This record gives sequence, C-alpha cells and structure tokens, in this order.
Amino acid sequence: MDASNITKTDEDRRAIEAAGSREAKNDFLTAEQYHILHLTARILMRTVTMSDDEWSTALSAVSEAIDRYNDKQGHFWNYAALVIESRLRDHYRSKGRNELELTVGPEYFSGDFDEDAEAGLQIEIQEKTASVVDTGLRDELDAFTEELEAYGIDLFDLPGSAPKASKTKTACAKLILAFFEPPPPLTGELKRTHNLPVKDLISRTGIARKLIDKHRKYLIAAALIKDGDYPGMADYLPRID
Repeated sequence: MDASNITKTDEDRRAIEAAGSREAKNDFLTAEQYHILHLTARILMRTVTMSDDEWSTALSAVSEAIDRYNDKQGHFWNYAALVIESRLRDHYRSKGRNELELTVGPEYFSGDFDEDAEAGLQIEIQEKTASVVDTGLRDELDAFTEELEAYGIDLFDLPGSAPKASKTKTACAKLILAFFEPPPPLTGELKRTHNLPVKDLISRTGIARKLIDKHRKYLIAAALIKDGDYPGMADYLPRID
C-alpha cells in the first residue's frame, strides 16, 4: 500500500504539529517518553533504562524523526522505529560493537495488522506498548515532571546527568541509598531546601564532591522517585538494593 494513502492517526498528526516549534516538540517528547523507552527496548529485545546510552540515542532519533516526518512516510511510530534502529546501529558501529543482531520490525508497533504477518507477535507487542498508558505511567510522568520543576530540572536534563560507567553507577547507587539511612533520612532536607545535601552525602559515603556535583540532577531525580509514589518509573532506574 502507498504510504501516502494511509489514514493518519491522532499521534501521526501530533507528530507533524510537533515539528512546528521547539516547545511543541518538547511537549511531544515529554508525553511520549515512556513510549520511546518501551519501543527502544522492543527493538533491542532487552531492558533499557534512562541511564543507558541507548536512551539518549533513541530520544535524539525521535526528535530527528519529528523533523523529517511527512505525509508520505506512513504512520509516525513506524517511521520513528526505523530512525531509532538506524541511530542505534550508528551508535554501536562507532563503538566497534554489533548489538542489533535481532530486531523487531516497526510494523509490529502499528495498529494496522498485516494478515500475512505474525499476528500473534504483533498483538503481544502492541498490548505491551499500549500498557504504557494503561499502567498510569503517563500520570506518573506528568506528576514527576512538575515536581522536578521545583528543583530547576527539566526531564530532558536527566539522560546527560545519568552515570554511564559501571564504577560511577555503583557510586551513584551508594549515594542514593545514603539518602534513606537514619538518622535522619536526607529526603526531608532535599524537599525542604530543593538543594542536594552534598555535605551530608559526602559524610555518609566518602564519595568526592566532584562526582556528586556532576550527577546532581540524576541523584535528585532518583531520590525523588525512590521516595515518591512512582512505582512504574522506578522500574526504569538502575536496580538499587
């Protein structure tokens, strides 16, 4: 079927409108953040979190897809999936790695089923993708975005602030746990001052201020998620025991 003859969905139209301004694009990316995360996980066939390089790559790819999308390219999320996969391949190629040996075709994320395709797999993945809405993650995202504003943090600041190296991830996990060690938990001071309690964190962990300052936004966000009513979003943080 000619892609130009496909009836546009509301999301297709929203994607076209999002290209109209930076604010509209940011609003679209914020609203669809967990859709993007879930789509990336399905393409890679493994879990992806907001602290992974793949998340930043996918977010940038969808932003690029918004800029390039037009009426002749079928459904937006089909097109965006192709761009995400292409950029992930570029990402791995630049690092001398090949981790996209098995991918899910973007047609699996469409609402229109091909009768000759593997309908069972399509239905399973479509249902899991739709669960992003059903499980209330959008409501959590809206509430969390609003809470972050009090700390001068934009949601799109977080990928750049997240730890990448294994050693740094371990240090950040230790810092986040330190928030909840008595006496007393540091989350009260964090919420009262809207500032990271750096001196207390150094005292409790012995971790250098330089590392804490570098990952300040991530640490604040992680502490708020762990302390708040965000059960769905907590699944996208690195495991912290």
